[in-house]
Amino acid sequence: MNNSLQFRTNTLLAESRQKHLGVFLTGPDRIELLSDELPRSVTTENDFVLASFGNCRCASDAKAIRQFDAHARVPSGVEKVALGHETLQLVLQAPAESEIRPGDIVVITPGHASQPINPLSFEPEDSGVLAALGYSYQYLGGLRRFNAVPGIAPSFIRSQGFGSLFNKVKPENDTSLISLAHAEPFACNFGTNKHIFTFNDKGEFVYGVPPRSILAYLSGTARMAMINLTIVASVPDSELPQVVYITGSPAKLEEMNEYALISDLRKRGTRVELIDRRDPAIISKLTEFGKPSVIWTNYASQESYDQACAIIEEGGNLNSYAGAADPKLVINMPIRRAEKFDSLEQEVEAQITSMHHNIGPNDPVRHSGLAKEPVVALLGFENDKPRLDAYLNQLPNDCPVYIPDHSWDGIEQSEAPSTSNFTDVFIAGHAQDAVREYQAVELNLARSAAVNFVDGDAIIPILSRQAHYVSRHQICGANVPWNLTNTSEPHSDDMVVHANNPVSFDWMVKGVCGLNHVTEMMEQVEATQPFGSFFAFTELPDLPYVEVNSHSFISAAQKRDGLVEQALLAGARILAENGEQWSREVEEAIYEGYNAFYPLNLKQ
Repeated sequence: MNNSLQFRTNTLLAESRQKHLGVFLTGPDRIELLSDELPRSVTTENDFVLASFGNCRCASDAKAIRQFDAHARVPSGVEKVALGHETLQLVLQAPAESEIRPGDIVVITPGHASQPINPLSFEPEDSGVLAALGYSYQYLGGLRRFNAVPGIAPSFIRSQGFGSLFNKVKPENDTSLISLAHAEPFACNFGTNKHIFTFNDKGEFVYGVPPRSILAYLSGTARMAMINLTIVASVPDSELPQVVYITGSPAKLEEMNEYALISDLRKRGTRVELIDRRDPAIISKLTEFGKPSVIWTNYASQESYDQACAIIEEGGNLNSYAGAADPKLVINMPIRRAEKFDSLEQEVEAQITSMHHNIGPNDPVRHSGLAKEPVVALLGFENDKPRLDAYLNQLPNDCPVYIPDHSWDGIEQSEAPSTSNFTDVFIAGHAQDAVREYQAVELNLARSAAVNFVDGDAIIPILSRQAHYVSRHQICGANVPWNLTNTSEPHSDDMVVHANNPVSFDWMVKGVCGLNHVTEMMEQVEATQPFGSFFAFTELPDLPYVEVNSHSFISAAQKRDGLVEQALLAGARILAENGEQWSREVEEAIYEGYNAFYPLNLKQ
């Protein structure tokens, strides 16, 4: 067989012009294996054509499966959407001017639009969707054999702040396909941790998880939490966290206690405390060896939010990792009574300086002061005209300002409507007065907005649903006890980190299948909710869904014949030899048994 990369690329390009299989969302709670084809209109010489090697299941797939076109990223009234966003693909065709060439193996940045677009044309459209890989397209998804992407897509996606659409991988000799396909969840977590910030003694921003800190993962027994901890652990021993608290169910914690990641952290000197999330003494156990300075709430619940608020260290960072579907869930932030200033001018200068914003969409770096193009709301100042005037005097003259029920006579700034998306909000008043003003404006906050309670002495209920993704609004000021960040929308820069220097996630691989058995795999995993990563090989379509251990491989082989039987027995042999852990060697054995080309061994 000719195992050159060029020959394989040309062969697959010819095959892409024929009908082929894919797994599609076709309705609420319905996924189907269907035959489809790429129309000539989407595979012109100005477009990209790719072949998928496979795709990892993500828990967020389940939400899209349940909701179908009620999901924010699934187009309304669509017939079918190709599923899968944790994928590794081979470029078969690219426009002449593209930096990406046929034969490149790439991971694909999943977020494509920060404004509604038509997912076929990549043009802005009011009735469009916030398009994303695996949610919005018929002709692009990790779980269809061949894919097409409009030639204009890379430049559009870069303009939306997500960086490069295609990211070339540079696998080492021992890197598996499945580990490479973890670039998307790696980027989610690497970016999340990059956006985490605290302040040093000089009041300067400090980004990332601080070395030698104390950490907590609340409801942290699932896959994404362990991917995050794998990244946190990928540092020199001198920078490892001192303590890691993890809460979860007793059964999940018992399983976690055996993970290689946990054992390795303990051997390297980190104290890892596994705590039953129902333990009545959970608060004391979560602070027994010091209060955590960084907390991830890996499952959105009022219980985990309340625990986080109770245990976090002063000045720490609470990362609301899992976005809440329940609009009533809140993070209760206790705001201290504000300090007194010698003059109103000093107060205003200090409060404006304490505001901070992301310098750009999906950029972790923050700047102090008002937004670059501020739209300001001054709330609760109606009974204190000298104070109101002091704030207006230090705002730019061209800055739109909203002041409820206030005469605009003599005010130089323009009047902002009450429905504006506010970038900077100053709220006067204490207790319930402050809460009431905040709740009235919260849904009108711009992304990366700053809110300052200039009097404080209030417990502010921050809607978790409004706080999802890193460009959330911030509560600012010297009276704020800790800071809030959120899940990162994967950026190509973070995917490239993994593509260039892959972190091994082989230890997490718990089940595999071929394309023809994805629906079975999805149903079983959703029903039992096991820990781990589950991968579907598009090039080995008849491989049954099987757990990753030699016994399961042998048992499945006994029910098959031909190439599938050969592939399973070959994989079982390697699993038995290497401690039942997934590896590149297992993949190579399965591909050889299936009489297929192993993609990472194709010759240049």
